[in-house]
Amino acid sequence: MNKGAHALAIPHDAFYGKLSFDKQHSLYLEPSAQILEKMIAHIEKSPLLQGIYHLEKLKADLEMDLCFHMNIPIGYGLGSSGAIVASIFEQYALKKDFTCPELKRILGETEGVFHGKSSGLDPLVSYLNQPVLVSDSTEVVETEMQWRNDFEIFLFDTKQARKTEPLVEAFLKKSNENEAFAKVLQDEILPVNNGIIESFLNNTHGHTMHEIGKLSRLQFEYMQELILPQHLDYFLLGLASKEYFLKICGAGGGGFMLGFTKDKQVKLPFEVIWL
Repeated sequence: MNKGAHALAIPHDAFYGKLSFDKQHSLYLEPSAQILEKMIAHIEKSPLLQGIYHLEKLKADLEMDLCFHMNIPIGYGLGSSGAIVASIFEQYALKKDFTCPELKRILGETEGVFHGKSSGLDPLVSYLNQPVLVSDSTEVVETEMQWRNDFEIFLFDTKQARKTEPLVEAFLKKSNENEAFAKVLQDEILPVNNGIIESFLNNTHGHTMHEIGKLSRLQFEYMQELILPQHLDYFLLGLASKEYFLKICGAGGGGFMLGFTKDKQVKLPFEVIWL
């Protein structure tokens, strides 16, 4: 589903979720029962997931009002479904001694109940609580916070939730059937994306910021359907001023957008959450 793109995911302590039996908690996720019932049905039907989970215990706990507490907004591209899947695996997996690629596949198949198709990266990062790099392989990596000397990262809230599955399907259809877009994706977007990750990991952050600007422009030019119309001007303003750059987060189409700026004191035309 990544179409050959490398991916780097880093957990952040500001957002979290956990299983609980306390429905009075302020972060109680109201549709917990429906989500867990749907997940059980999905696991039972999947050949890959047979024998992975202790489903009888999960069903018994659901009868005892098992629920989920979470401060991650749903439909915002921040991995809310990944957090739920990671919690289920942590609590109910019959064994956990899988390799990183095996874990990614199992967790991705489990998360498929939400998205139809899943790379498995979000639940893997939530479960391991460590940075994970997906390139030619899947591996835990060490990252240092030195990038803060060169730029700051923020989240811009579009204030519109979206469903991931139809957006992913539309992107895959476009990349498979639109030859011009497929060429741009392979020849321009993916190399820039992969270069950003490489420079980030190598601590060459001046180059990272330059490449992020290129990716922002490519997303604006070729993936506008994943940017809400009312926010196109924000993309353009950042590209014109070079004071900040915006990037589609997750499947786009709403939720959060990821932002980058060299100066935390810059006057932005919207409210942000600094990471």
